[in-house]
Amino acid sequence: MAVSTYRVGIDLGTTNCVVSYLSTVSNHVAMPKLLSIPQCMADGSVQEFTHLPSAIYLIAKDEKRESVLPWSKVGRGEDRDKIVGVGALALGQRRANQLVQSAKSWLSHRQVDRRSNILPWGSDIAKKLSPLDASRALLAHIHASWNHQFPNAPLENQAVALTLPASFDEEARALTLEAAHLAGLSNLYLLEEPQAACYYYMNDEAKLSALADKKMLLVVDIGGGTSDFSLVSIHPVKDKIALKRIAVGEHLLLGGDNLDQALAFQLDPKQISALSATRLAALVQQTRQAKETLLGDDAPEQLSIRVLGGGSRLIGGSQKFHVARDALLEQVQSGFFPQIELNTGVQKSGYAMHTLGLPYETDPAFTRHLAAFLTAHQKDIQAATGSDMPDAVLFNGGLFNSPILKERLLGQLNTWSSSPILACIAPEPNDAVAKGAALYLSALAGESARIESGAAHALYLKIDEDQFVGILPKGTPKGEVLTLDQDFQLTLGERVQFPLYRSEDHLECLSGQVRRGDDLHYVSTLTTELDASQAANQISVKLAVQLTEVGVLQVELKAENQRDVWRLDFSTQQDAAAEEEGSGKQALLHGNMGAAEEHLVTCFSSAGQKQNPDLVKSLKQDLDQLLGSRDDWNLATSRRLVDKLLSVKSGRMKSAQHERQWLQLVGYCLRPGYGADEDAARVTQVVNLIKAGTHHDSAAVWGQYWTLYRRIAGGLDESRQQALFKEFSQFYSPTGQRSREKMKTLTTRSSDDLIRLVGALEGLSYDDKTTAIDWLVKRLKKSSEPDTAWWTVGRLASRQLLSHDLDARLPEADLYPLLDAALKEDWKKRKQAGLAAVLMSQVSTDETEKMTGYRKKVAAKLKKDKCPIQWLERLSSKNEINEDELNALLGESLPIGLRL
Repeated sequence: MAVSTYRVGIDLGTTNCVVSYLSTVSNHVAMPKLLSIPQCMADGSVQEFTHLPSAIYLIAKDEKRESVLPWSKVGRGEDRDKIVGVGALALGQRRANQLVQSAKSWLSHRQVDRRSNILPWGSDIAKKLSPLDASRALLAHIHASWNHQFPNAPLENQAVALTLPASFDEEARALTLEAAHLAGLSNLYLLEEPQAACYYYMNDEAKLSALADKKMLLVVDIGGGTSDFSLVSIHPVKDKIALKRIAVGEHLLLGGDNLDQALAFQLDPKQISALSATRLAALVQQTRQAKETLLGDDAPEQLSIRVLGGGSRLIGGSQKFHVARDALLEQVQSGFFPQIELNTGVQKSGYAMHTLGLPYETDPAFTRHLAAFLTAHQKDIQAATGSDMPDAVLFNGGLFNSPILKERLLGQLNTWSSSPILACIAPEPNDAVAKGAALYLSALAGESARIESGAAHALYLKIDEDQFVGILPKGTPKGEVLTLDQDFQLTLGERVQFPLYRSEDHLECLSGQVRRGDDLHYVSTLTTELDASQAANQISVKLAVQLTEVGVLQVELKAENQRDVWRLDFSTQQDAAAEEEGSGKQALLHGNMGAAEEHLVTCFSSAGQKQNPDLVKSLKQDLDQLLGSRDDWNLATSRRLVDKLLSVKSGRMKSAQHERQWLQLVGYCLRPGYGADEDAARVTQVVNLIKAGTHHDSAAVWGQYWTLYRRIAGGLDESRQQALFKEFSQFYSPTGQRSREKMKTLTTRSSDDLIRLVGALEGLSYDDKTTAIDWLVKRLKKSSEPDTAWWTVGRLASRQLLSHDLDARLPEADLYPLLDAALKEDWKKRKQAGLAAVLMSQVSTDETEKMTGYRKKVAAKLKKDKCPIQWLERLSSKNEINEDELNALLGESLPIGLRL
């Protein structure tokens, strides 16, 4: 560790930042002090606080605000157009679309480009910040504050411990370190927040001695934006105790902010859902203050909140709301801290609809997430304590300022435990992490006990299709370099990439061991460019891996000559080619997704419809302008649009045009109904909304209704497919065809789209498929019948299925008469007959010679009737048609990034 005058701990929080420090001159470890941080206020004055709200207000061109901070004359130029801290929050109440918040959560959000200027999310302000630069701006303000107060001991020369969630993945850690370096901090260590809380608690000898007879400490750290759970084993060493971090939970985007949002929705759910993301964020600032008051000691029965607005009613002039303490307590007890059994699993629900742009957990219950963590690590707990539960718990984070919440969670833990759990309660939950970080630096210097920790999870690199090599076992100590035995052959002058994965904790990982991808989770992609200056085209390299002393992953490629070394870095841009190939790299949301979501809210919310009733007319063009051509929308963007459309579902009833646009967008963005996380829940929600039919009885609306079902048919269960077949039957069965009433009704039901829908129902029974084909083939004998029915016949009788196993196909013998009928058609006039013939005769592994003969006839006719060349190429291919080709053949590709 470099020599420094002070040891500085920085808690870079989701809601607030706190800085503490210790002098290295003292002969004993003293209690850390808090840094007073000057901050601009809304009126232009400057005040000092020991906390810095993690808020950044971007000054617009029409605002004249001269920075009056003590260091403003020598500050960074790019920081003069923004205000950080308390004043930013106040100004953001008035102009919410200029306020950046939750930078730490955005820095860990893997579905956005964290180097792109996307914040404030959903804002139309011209100049925005990236999550990386927002984090840098907060740290730069802290840097300047310190250097102003300690000009003879600048922060860049001090030892600094910067805290982050224990559950941050390797890329989020690297980005945090980069943000700190950009802010001018160099002598830096990264420390997990739960460990920092432990260091602060351990600094009190009386508290530490209370742990002497305990075996395992559970650390529950719930801050503004995240929840962290860690397990720390306790064992005696001579006359002292030693601690070792042995398990870290999943990264949970669930914290005090979620209670604040829930309280905001308590005001008026219908109107709150119509708020823009930026205005909702401003409202949440007010409900946060109300929550802290109502959950504190001597709380009043209710509080009043006055909401500033920007349109009619809530979105217009200010409005006063009353927030009841009893209603909040009910929300806490039933939604966030329900009393449950230890084996209760995490639930999937529609709770998290990305109301502030971030992917919050779908289950808001802290207790269920905690139960899942403890259940996943039963082996470790039982080995240490001989029971199912840790015997001590340390609460940390701003949420536990409330004694009600602390007691509620402690009560739950004790119901799971056979004996009372020791509650380790730090007196300063807001400051414990920052102070513990400074004390950690003392431990590094050997002045106090140090908590053992290493790699939180085992890490793997993907080296081939479903082949992964272990590079860093869980618990590997910091600074220990592991060199894999394998040699990797790489081509010079090319960009190389290795997708990085982490494993479930129950899997044993050995460095260099190759395994399949079961129970592995994608983290990011490591890349580098190999220098092509050498004579050889190929080079043999070894992989050297370590968790550095700073606390970040380092992977290097070392050549045999021992001179050339290439460091693998996290990819800084979205690789479209890799996304299309399904390499495992997660697709990123479009940078304008926030603006697109706001556009949908305006179009489909009741308040937005009053404000801009004609917006629906240009919705398609507006979205294409914001997000680019919809053919290029990737999986992440498509599914996020579905989630937003579901959150404004009631607005589709406003007019036939609103309903048609809503159905069209949902169907397009949810296609093919499966393949992405949460698709089953999305499909269920959509089906429950629309299964009764359309609200407006017009052919255009019904056309999109049937098309939606056709697009998501792969995600429909067989009972729903059966129900849709019955819809078709009531019009196209012999009985339906003879019914004047049915035929009259059919005039508004978009009959062509209904017929096409049936072709996508691969889960139908054999009898239903053959019945539908029989009805359609008889109709096709009429020259007036459009060739749409041939498309459906081809799909139902296809030799390749999109969403079902091959045993769901019709028997080959059933296809011969259909092929005979298709071959008699003029494919110049009825092209869909040619397509049907291709689908029914394409190559399959178990075909007979008779089918081979039919394929030759089909190929000859394709040439004669000058059908699309792709049909002939696919028909004559020696390889079976894959799912991507089948989708292209059927006229609508899968969303980019999806591979079934």
